[in-house]
Amino acid sequence: MKLKSFVILCLLISVLAACSGAGESGKTSAQDTVTVKHDLGETKVPKHPKKVVVLELGFIDALVDVGIKPVGVADDGKPKFINEKVREEIKGYTSVGTRAQPSFEKIAALKPDLIIADSSRHSGVYDKLSKIAPTIALKNLNADYEDTLDVSKTIAKAVGKEDEMEKKLTEHQEKLDQLQKKFAGQKQSILLIGNTNEAVTVRDENFFTSQLLAKIGYTYGVGDSQKSDADNGESVNIKMTLEQLLEKDPDVMILMTGEKDQVDQDGKRPIEKDPLWKKLNAVKTGNVYEVDRFAWSLRRSIDGANAVIDEIDQHILPAVQKKS
Repeated sequence: MKLKSFVILCLLISVLAACSGAGESGKTSAQDTVTVKHDLGETKVPKHPKKVVVLELGFIDALVDVGIKPVGVADDGKPKFINEKVREEIKGYTSVGTRAQPSFEKIAALKPDLIIADSSRHSGVYDKLSKIAPTIALKNLNADYEDTLDVSKTIAKAVGKEDEMEKKLTEHQEKLDQLQKKFAGQKQSILLIGNTNEAVTVRDENFFTSQLLAKIGYTYGVGDSQKSDADNGESVNIKMTLEQLLEKDPDVMILMTGEKDQVDQDGKRPIEKDPLWKKLNAVKTGNVYEVDRFAWSLRRSIDGANAVIDEIDQHILPAVQKKS
């Protein structure tokens, strides 16, 4: 009888312990999340998520900067869209389709802890993404310079790496400050040129890189434009004829090369043979510089800004000063 009572007592203790454990587990789970405010609301995200999927290229850098490699990236099936060094750092990631139409099946198969979507491009599918995993929606497609800094901070909060991101932001500001000092007293107007095929496309003053150039010390060559024309949703462009471009006549022109640009057998743009092109001040002074469109346009991140700063500091600014 005593043995039977002892067995029953042991069973009761086991049940109570199991119930207590379940309660503690639930409590720990609740404590193990962080509420992140984003463009489409608030989302409870697991602290220190290990499997993150990003649906815009600019979000990759923010993760890598704090030591996290995304398991999935919407890279349009074109890994070369990603900076070569960064591509090596995140080697082994899974492509989850295009940025415009990511694959829900591929994302779900990765069983992510967190999805980072673009608040403009993915607003219509946000609910579907949220059913797969906690999802935050932030600006990248239409992000300006300040937006990009804020987004970096939000991503750092979501993955529990705020201190690391603050260090990155401080380093970026120091780099920007150093280049600004070199510009002190100088007056140079500049324009970012996209395609030059049927019409010349110029990035407006609200674009990420345009604002960065203004921060550095350049006078951006257009202002007060309205965001009405989009180049496949990638960014806002102003279409100009050569006559209109000649009216702006910037001191420096940045030609962002890409797959859509038509070039002749000599690697030149047909527009460069036009007499009006040759009248441009930047052309006459040799201050037209070709850069990588992916680096100067698609890489909207702190690292993207740093890369632009380095190219200006090491190559473009010295060349302009030498010619002036």
